[in-house]
Amino acid sequence: MLPKPKKIINLEKEFNIPFRGKILVSGENLKIGQLLRNELEKSKRCFSLTGYGGEDVLIRLIVEPNCIQNSQGYRLKVTEKGITVVSKTIQGMFYGIQTLKQLMVEHNCKIPAMIIEDEPDFENRGFMLDISRNRIPSMNTLKKLIDTLSELKYNQLQLYMEHTFAYEKHETVWKTYTPLTADEILDLDSYCKERFIELVPNQNSFGHLGKWLKHEKYKYLAECPDGFETPWGEKYGPFSLSPAVPETLKFLDELYEELLPNFTSTKFNIGGDETYDLGLGRSKQMCNELGKGKVYLDFLLKVYKTVKKYGKTMMFWGDIIKNHAELVAHLPDDIIAMVWGYELDHPYDSECELFSSKGITFYVCPGTSTWDSFVGRSENALMNIENALVNGKKHAATGFLLTDWGDNGHPQHLPFSMIPLGYAATVGWNLSSANLCVDDLLKEIDLHVFKTNLSIAEQIYQLGLLYKSVNLRIHNMSPYFMALVLPHKMPEYLTRIDDNDLANTYLAMNRAREVIAELANTETPTDLNDVMAQIINNAEMLILGMQALIFLKEYGEIMKVTSDKWNSFEHDFEKTLENYKVIWLSSNRPGGLEESIEKLTKILRMRK
Repeated sequence: MLPKPKKIINLEKEFNIPFRGKILVSGENLKIGQLLRNELEKSKRCFSLTGYGGEDVLIRLIVEPNCIQNSQGYRLKVTEKGITVVSKTIQGMFYGIQTLKQLMVEHNCKIPAMIIEDEPDFENRGFMLDISRNRIPSMNTLKKLIDTLSELKYNQLQLYMEHTFAYEKHETVWKTYTPLTADEILDLDSYCKERFIELVPNQNSFGHLGKWLKHEKYKYLAECPDGFETPWGEKYGPFSLSPAVPETLKFLDELYEELLPNFTSTKFNIGGDETYDLGLGRSKQMCNELGKGKVYLDFLLKVYKTVKKYGKTMMFWGDIIKNHAELVAHLPDDIIAMVWGYELDHPYDSECELFSSKGITFYVCPGTSTWDSFVGRSENALMNIENALVNGKKHAATGFLLTDWGDNGHPQHLPFSMIPLGYAATVGWNLSSANLCVDDLLKEIDLHVFKTNLSIAEQIYQLGLLYKSVNLRIHNMSPYFMALVLPHKMPEYLTRIDDNDLANTYLAMNRAREVIAELANTETPTDLNDVMAQIINNAEMLILGMQALIFLKEYGEIMKVTSDKWNSFEHDFEKTLENYKVIWLSSNRPGGLEESIEKLTKILRMRK
């Protein structure tokens, strides 16, 4: 089962669910009963609902506040005579039914007798999907994702936005991106609520606003309207709002006034991360006089007051304020800090202790490790998630938010997020499952996420280990991704790649080709065709990245690659790109596709 229940007591015998029977429900859990009845129909079983007990009642759904302690907990009892689920709340009953559904799948409706007593270790279990780095999923894709989240017992979803909501007064910013509309947000919010998921609004409100600030209409709000030099030496921007411009708060208030009423959530993530340009432009004098940390905090508190007007609890990324530990205690008591870091050895222990010791409510926010990689970094993802959740629990985090970013054009397809999604679900619900065998995890993901007995998760996992074929480690990125998408950055790393790395890369290319062949030759049901196509497409991108790294190491620069080798590479690239376009449009909106392709194909333009 995924997530693994807290306690299982095995009994004797089993219950073979018959093809006809009744489900006992009360009025408050009627919809839950209907959900279970619909699930039974998938196996040709015809069950009716009743509010009256009798001998033909085989499944009993009982909401009894006095029998279960945790509001999300449940007890599921299977005997040779039938099944009983008891919960404190309707939400707990929903989770009990999710477990029962998985048991039905695993045992083909012939369920061993047992007692399951279950409740979550983290009250808040969230997933955040980036929809601002070109890829904006279709409504159908988003709803399928929500269904998966609900089955894995997640109860929060955030869609990270910078410029991808259709604000009525700001069409200039979003008109080429086919953004989410208010109607669609309302629809998603309702769809989530039916599945006990809170759709939490997420609108970055400090940094990461380049898509707004590049337009003349908004440049007056920018900290550095003409751009700035990043800590890694690149010219970038404009990027952040300026605390020195009084109109920034009026601007944000106008956005919130239109955005927030579309959500029933009581929370709101305002972002506030990576404000690299703070103090380099219009707020320079303020920062010199007060200190950069104090300027950041003062602006954050002003945003907080604006958010409170709308009755929301403000969430914000904690990466800036943590660098000014003396200021953490000055945060409001009714705020939620989001503590994030995406490498396997991120110092979650000390960072969680910082916020906990100051009495600040916080979530831990690991990542899927899929972005800037094509196929994910499997080992890093699992270790990063475990590190975050173990230390989050140790320091009393009230929740976790698994983040799935889309840096550099969001070329990775969604199937590569499913392994970390499943692992965070099981560890976040039941921390004792942190030592779950990887093979067992992959089988559970195949069965309960991909809905198949095929070994799809194993293939994804193996592809996600190939980043380790070279000893070079780049923060939050695979070297093969950098070689293909950011080749101009590779020269500084080439001296750290040796002949052994190249030999291992050739072996890794062969392994990736084997995976592609295995998947291409696997007979799959129609509903998995898209998944297979997405995995193959990203595996082909990975091979291109490997070839790009070999070129850069052997020839020094792309222009020196021999024509015959380059022509073959370019031919494979164009074929992969055509498939990428088709796959993108099958599950995502068209806005952002061309920009994503432009980022992917920089290496081709270097040859022109």
